[in-house]
Amino acid sequence: MMQKEFQSFRNYDPNSINFHMRVDGKGRNNISMTIGPNFKEVAIVSPACVTQWPRCTGDGNFGTMWGPTEVNKAKFTLDLTDSTIGDTANGDWEGFSKFMTTIDDKLLDLIFDNQLKILKKTGLSREQVKMVQIRSVREKTDKLTGGVNGYAVQLSKAKFAWDGLGGSREQSASIVDMNGVVVNEGTVAPGDVVATTMYPGTVYTGVGGDKFGIQWTFDDVQIVCPRSRLEKKETVSAFSTQSYSFAAPYEAEMIAVQ
Repeated sequence: MMQKEFQSFRNYDPNSINFHMRVDGKGRNNISMTIGPNFKEVAIVSPACVTQWPRCTGDGNFGTMWGPTEVNKAKFTLDLTDSTIGDTANGDWEGFSKFMTTIDDKLLDLIFDNQLKILKKTGLSREQVKMVQIRSVREKTDKLTGGVNGYAVQLSKAKFAWDGLGGSREQSASIVDMNGVVVNEGTVAPGDVVATTMYPGTVYTGVGGDKFGIQWTFDDVQIVCPRSRLEKKETVSAFSTQSYSFAAPYEAEMIAVQ
C-alpha cells in the first residue's frame, strides 16, 4: 500500500478537490475524491483543536452506549472542535471550517447534478439536496437547552480492517507528543489539544435512505497540549476589566499556631 503524503490543510486549495463518479461491477455508483491536476490522494494534517469525545486506543468505541456490541465492528473515534484553547479562541478553526465546507459544497454540486443516479429523484433544488447531506462540520447541541453551542468535525477509524486475503487485521492509531515522537501506551483524554493526520475514508450515499457525505478517517494523533497543562491558569481574563477603590495586592498571611 502506497504511503500517504500528509500536508497541512493550509497547503491545499479546497477548490482543486475533484470528485469522480463511476459505476462498479454490481451497478452501484461509487464516488472517489482526489486533489489537483495529477489527481493525488487527499491526505491532510489538521490544525490543533480541542477534542472532547476521543476513543483512540484499546477497543475504541466498543462497549460504549453508542458503540457496537461486537468488538470486530469497533472504531477508534476522534472529534475536532471549535472550543477555546484555554481562554483563547482557536485562531485556525475558521480557516479549517471554510476548507471543509468548500469540499462539502463541491460534493453537494456533484450530487445535485446527478440526483437521479444517486438519490433516485428529480426536480430537487440545491437546498433540498443539501438537507440530506451529512456535512463535515457539524453543530454541537447543548443537552439542556437544545441550542447550538459549537461545531465539530467527526473522524473514525475501524479497529479491524480487511487484510486483502479474505480476513481482517487489527489496526491502531499512534499517539505522539508535541514533537511527533510516539508515546508508548499514550492515550488521548477529553479536553486535550490535538492534531491528526486525516483523509476521506469513503464518500457514502444511500445511508439512512438518501443521506450522503464524506466519512473522514485518521491515522495518527498528536497531543499538542494535554488538558492538565491548560488548566494551570496564571490569570483569569474575566476579572481583568474589574477595578475597586479598596483593591490591594494579595499576600499570604502567616498564621501562628497557638
